[in-house]
Amino acid sequence: MTGLLITCNNGKQTTEQTETNKSSNSPTTTSSNAKQEPDDLAGCYIKITGRDTAIVMLDQKGNDISGKMLYDNFEKDGSSGTVKGKEDGDILKLYYDFNSEGMRSVTEVYFKKVNGGLLRGIGDMDVKGDTAYFTSGINYSDKEAFGKVDCDLIKGKFQ
Repeated sequence: MTGLLITCNNGKQTTEQTETNKSSNSPTTTSSNAKQEPDDLAGCYIKITGRDTAIVMLDQKGNDISGKMLYDNFEKDGSSGTVKGKEDGDILKLYYDFNSEGMRSVTEVYFKKVNGGLLRGIGDMDVKGDTAYFTSGINYSDKEAFGKVDCDLIKGKFQ
């Protein structure tokens, strides 16, 4: 590393070139343009509210996300199906393709990565054909938090 040192001696300004050797234990710098690898989101996440349970099991290859999702509701119909989509920064943008009450439907489901878990996005939606999609204002609340769990604990739910 080459630097410029300016000193004052009795009113006279002098300039010296200095050479500093980089020590082997000095921190290394990385380019801000370096491509960051996506977090490994593979695993199982669960949200329990009263007697209702929501589970998502994810696989990840690069930014591509796929898996299964299940809503097991106590006194109303649940749903189960597959999820597929992309990781976009700290947001998972997925489509949930599911069956409920004998009908097939598709809905957008967004999750925000937070502290090793996921927050499900809630917002205004519209329907076109058999697909519900977000139209505006997606909010992420702790009330919609899914915590990561050992997949062995919930595998029976997806059979």
